[in-house]
Amino acid sequence: MAQLTCSRCGAASEPMQSSPLPGEVGELVLARSCPNCWKEWLGAQVMLINEYRLSPVNPEHYEFLVKEMKTFLKLQAGE
Repeated sequence: MAQLTCSRCGAASEPMQSSPLPGEVGELVLARSCPNCWKEWLGAQVMLINEYRLSPVNPEHYEFLVKEMKTFLKLQAGE
């Protein structure tokens, strides 16, 4: 399997086995993020959900989480 260079940590890593999210956002994460940084994001996401009392099923909350995820994983450049 080909390696990728993570956009957040810069490490060369094996990619995740499958897309962690549906659609284009998931494909972007799969192509540019390592499993370790994704795991760190999941922890940060829980803190955001708890702090701001978010519901990922609410479209506005989901969009906020996607924006924060892209910032956290440094996915904005080159989209």
